[in-house]
Amino acid sequence: MYKKGEINIDQPRSIPKTIEVYKRSIHRLSTQHPLIPHIENRIYSLEAGYAGETYVDNFLKQIPFSKHYSILKDLHFSISDSIYLQIDTIILTPKYLAILEVKNIRGKISFQRNPEQLIREIDDQITAFKCPEQQVIRNTQKLALLLHPLKFQIPIKSFIVFASTKTIVAQPPKQVKAVMGCDIATHIDSLNALPDVLSITKFQQLIKYLMTHSTEFVPKPLSHSYPLELTDIKRGMLCSQCFQFIEGNCPTCGTLKKIMQHQALEDWFYLYKESISNKECVDFLNLKDKHMASYLMKTSKLYPVNNTRSRYYVIQKR
Repeated sequence: MYKKGEINIDQPRSIPKTIEVYKRSIHRLSTQHPLIPHIENRIYSLEAGYAGETYVDNFLKQIPFSKHYSILKDLHFSISDSIYLQIDTIILTPKYLAILEVKNIRGKISFQRNPEQLIREIDDQITAFKCPEQQVIRNTQKLALLLHPLKFQIPIKSFIVFASTKTIVAQPPKQVKAVMGCDIATHIDSLNALPDVLSITKFQQLIKYLMTHSTEFVPKPLSHSYPLELTDIKRGMLCSQCFQFIEGNCPTCGTLKKIMQHQALEDWFYLYKESISNKECVDFLNLKDKHMASYLMKTSKLYPVNNTRSRYYVIQKR
């Protein structure tokens, strides 16, 4: 929010839409479908990540920032056709930018070299993960590339923040600072002692630039990674509260038909394909005709491609 005479924004963190869509997606598959365990694992991982991020958010609220600051969350940028940038949390001040990569991992962890991996030991089991240190280094480079048109000279700091108090860091990263979530305030306080390098006008420009360039994140359809045929997916409108297939408004919880129609389109994009035609929309949602499908897609965040005869729709980035 803005306070009089101050730039003071602490953006709320929303439950990732991916969690909601994946929970619906389970009900669009048969109970024995081999993809269900993979979806459940993704949901578990996403929920653990969200819990860790909200845990760290609580400590950020306790930091006595100076007059002007902004905390933005869950940002996604398309830098080019092949380069994307996702940021869990970024703190912006006229003094510095700080990227926080939050990890909610229990157990004994080690940042292994050659090759770079994160190794976790817990309950006599060893698991390897992608290296968050390399991820943060790449994100810092991508952020600098994204901000290049502004020609601002401002330090970009980065931290790997461990949310779980049951994390034991046996071998820390070498190039990125690793901190516990409960101690993040101490490290940010030291940055807040730095001098301002941006004017308030440029700082406002920076915030606006990031907020307007952030787009909706939509993962690749699960069919791109796992064997999934269209015939495996149950058609029609699914109530996201009762998980029942119905034709009109939900008689149990009152969820509106138009909400379920838009959610069904999301299910299509997350499960099966990155585009949808009028005919596919009619068939998947069990609609009466192509006119109803056309109206639905035009009122959704979808973007038409090609002329009328060969037209299809893709998700329109906000």
